[in-house]
Amino acid sequence: MKHTPRICALALAALLAPATAVHAEGTVWLPAPGATSLTVARISQDADDFWHIVDGRMSHTPFGPGLEQTSTLFSGTYGISDALALDAQFGWSEASNKDSNGPHPTLDGRVDTNVGVTWRFADELLGETPSMAVRFGVILQGDYDTAYPTAIGDGADGFELSGIVGKVFADRVALSGEIGTRNRGSDVPRETFVSLDAHLIASSMLVLSAEYHLQRSDGDRDIHGPGFTRFVLPFVAEEFDRISLGGTLSFDSFDVSLRWYDVTDGRNAADYNAIAGAFTYHLGR
Repeated sequence: MKHTPRICALALAALLAPATAVHAEGTVWLPAPGATSLTVARISQDADDFWHIVDGRMSHTPFGPGLEQTSTLFSGTYGISDALALDAQFGWSEASNKDSNGPHPTLDGRVDTNVGVTWRFADELLGETPSMAVRFGVILQGDYDTAYPTAIGDGADGFELSGIVGKVFADRVALSGEIGTRNRGSDVPRETFVSLDAHLIASSMLVLSAEYHLQRSDGDRDIHGPGFTRFVLPFVAEEFDRISLGGTLSFDSFDVSLRWYDVTDGRNAADYNAIAGAFTYHLGR
């Protein structure tokens, strides 16, 4: 089936709507004006190793009790105009030791809420340049304890700002990239993040995706470094590199997606593997 550029852009906007990460991610492929997408996602992740200071050096070591976390996220996007879209995400999470006799308590609560707006100032369908956009998001801290390795967030309000670029090639392949900064209060270190995405539009019903994501921190505290106690966990410099693979199937008014994540390197971070599934319902698509 031949895809026109407009159909490709709208298909990407619809099929990439599911939110399957803890933080909202931006896209240049915005929903049509007046269109709304509502998503529920379930994420299951676990780790048996983590990166921390051992003998003065950052090391990757086994973590006997293990960590596991499940999250249920609700998100939505709304097309305000051809060039403007609103997004929001909230949910709940529970984290615990994989070993029921592990030393850390099971913690649960409401995750950080994220509300953002994306403005696309260049549209590939109107010229030869790629689509380009900026996204501004507000972070509202959730309801959870932060003083344990099983904490589900950093416990601070903040904001994030990113720039996004993307383009569809030959009506089949779409490439995009995002670079941004995440700033929180309460002395939580500032984070810089980069996402590189590739999407194969296999058919009008199926999009296959791959992503490389990294996060860097301007913090200087480390787990088991000088002056470390569990009460400074929100202030350590958490960094990681992560890859993911997945796909989304589109039906008449809804989509289903499945995605796998793997953390490949880190600093003060758990070596998580994760599986995320999502269901998205579209109105005005």
